[in-house]
Amino acid sequence: MATITVDLSTDPISYSPGPEVKHGDTVVFSMGSYPASYTATITFPDGTCLTTTSPFSLGGGGLTASPKTVSMTAAKGIYDFTATIDDGTRDRGTDPRGPQERDRKNGGIDVTSDPPEDPARR
Repeated sequence: MATITVDLSTDPISYSPGPEVKHGDTVVFSMGSYPASYTATITFPDGTCLTTTSPFSLGGGGLTASPKTVSMTAAKGIYDFTATIDDGTRDRGTDPRGPQERDRKNGGIDVTSDPPEDPARR
């Protein structure tokens, strides 16, 4: 199984080696070069291809990368996601911007094959 890294700190979001995944692959969402105090909330508004439900968070000084697994039952297609980046000022009450005005980035994960067939269903 392959590992795909999604770097949220680049503009646009970058994928290494690319956004294409297969069932069982690992997808690592990374804060990249963001400062340790930054966090990100990842949301898949139209459903996720991962075994983890959305939204999920990462960052905040400890967890800078978040490995997830592509579901064995995910249908072929592109799964769009939104990453909302928070610089940590919201918690201190110093950021007058609402959540919709924070740094938002859009990306997508491309599941390149249909789920494996169940041999019992043949």
